[in-house]
Amino acid sequence: MKRALVIIVLVIAAVGLLMNLDVVLNMIFSSLIFLLVLGLIIYGIYYFFILTEDQRKYRKALRKAKRKHRKK
Repeated sequence: MKRALVIIVLVIAAVGLLMNLDVVLNMIFSSLIFLLVLGLIIYGIYYFFILTEDQRKYRKALRKAKRKHRKK
């Protein structure tokens, strides 16, 4: 009896999830886009307002050197 009750609850949950799958996927997709945009904004603030000009030049040179060595 317990097993049948658990199976019925799981079936109802699965049907409910399938009925709302588009809503769930839309929420997940929206959350990922929001997190990406928020991360880009925070990185932009960090890069342009916190790092000094010398630090930015160093990071740019470091990226260029990594690209140069990676191609070899």
